[in-house]
Amino acid sequence: MSDEIENLVRINKSQVEPAAEALTKAFKHLNSTKYFFPNDLNREKAVHTFLSIGVHIGIKYGEVYATSSNYEGVAIWMPSDNLPITPRKMLSSVPLMAVLGFVRQGGSKMRGFGDFTEKAHKRLAPFKHWYLQTIGVDPKFQGKGYAGKLIRPILAKIDIQHMPCYLETFEENVPIYECFGFRTIDKASIPQTPFDNWAMLRDAQ
Repeated sequence: MSDEIENLVRINKSQVEPAAEALTKAFKHLNSTKYFFPNDLNREKAVHTFLSIGVHIGIKYGEVYATSSNYEGVAIWMPSDNLPITPRKMLSSVPLMAVLGFVRQGGSKMRGFGDFTEKAHKRLAPFKHWYLQTIGVDPKFQGKGYAGKLIRPILAKIDIQHMPCYLETFEENVPIYECFGFRTIDKASIPQTPFDNWAMLRDAQ
């Protein structure tokens, strides 16, 4: 397990930009992304800003890893002790210009989604756990095992702590996470969207 973690790159503040860029490549073409960011002209910029905010928060309050210095994939993991992310926590970890930029770039649709998933998270996982907040692999590297390189060593670390791990996803990703021992614990329609939220849990080992 230690060797696998050592093969990952632990992201720090100086690496926010390439980490966010890798995640943007992974998410910008998804149907859900196009729904939440419908403006074709500024979608990529808005997605990048949103994901950079997540990376900043993950660095301060959790752990962010890349598969290598080539940033084939990036994952953000959060301990439940540091959740939820309050406005105060956000402002203490994210540059103000990024927050204001995201508002200007049309991030309003994400607010309702975020409120819904936060409430579901609190209800479904009221115990101490780790949260796989975000994971993405650059499309040109997908199908080559990079997601596993990001997930397996951290789950091994979590297993040593005898803690469960929670995540939210969309239906098309459920089989992927099942391969890593997650099971669906809830499926619910996200209000005012065409999507369902799939909550998944990997029990403490």
